[in-house]
Amino acid sequence: MCVPCAVATPRSPPAEARPDLHRKASRRQLYCSLTVAAASAALSQAARAARSDERQEVMQRIESAYDGYAASYDELDGGIAAAQLGFPALRQQLLSGAHGSVLETAVGTGLNLPFYDTGAVTSLTAIDLSRGMLDQAGQRAARLGLANTVQLVQGDVECLQQLFDGRTFDTVVDTFSLCVFPYPAAAIRSMAACLRPGGTLLLLEHSRSDFALLGAYQDLTAQAVAATSKGCRWNDNVSQLVEATGLRIQQSKRHVGGLIVSIVAVKPI
Repeated sequence: MCVPCAVATPRSPPAEARPDLHRKASRRQLYCSLTVAAASAALSQAARAARSDERQEVMQRIESAYDGYAASYDELDGGIAAAQLGFPALRQQLLSGAHGSVLETAVGTGLNLPFYDTGAVTSLTAIDLSRGMLDQAGQRAARLGLANTVQLVQGDVECLQQLFDGRTFDTVVDTFSLCVFPYPAAAIRSMAACLRPGGTLLLLEHSRSDFALLGAYQDLTAQAVAATSKGCRWNDNVSQLVEATGLRIQQSKRHVGGLIVSIVAVKPI
């Protein structure tokens, strides 16, 4: 019987005998990893830039709009309807808690200025995005004899730390403005960051009602209401926004069927 000749098949050397292949594979993996990381970083940077540009456009539109509203804004926020709903009394009640160094955000035309206790407030700084609104607030301050007392600053509520170089305040106040801030969570975080430990946040805001049917109606009509009321979102959950910053709510009161909420919150020491 013939035995077929064995055909020798070349064998690759074992992996440990091929250090050059190991090095090439490692280089390829490293290159792929670096390429993916670079692409991811570039996409992330592009996304941040796009968000920044979009936000800047939004804020510019708001600033321009409120410059236009400024001369007649008191008819909306401080007119007959506001008085009938008891808004001046609610402002006064809230602001009785303002003390020490005070920062008011979105001061608007200065409707809160008459209600500050000058005996309890050691300094008052007020900001607004709109120069037109600040001009109106300045005129009101002059009529009240507060022109040399109130510091009016044009600025963005989301950039308070940069605006005041890290300065902190004993009290931060916002009334009827949170609903028109395009990024309310960021605005509240910025306010909280400007409070000293133990400092107080005072809010009087439109809020989603705690009456279930009314709250559901607000949700259903929120878009239409915003379109006809200068962008006001009347169904924000204000308490939830405050609690998300780590502030402790000491007092929360509902008014006008739960549609308005006044909040006193404290920054933990």
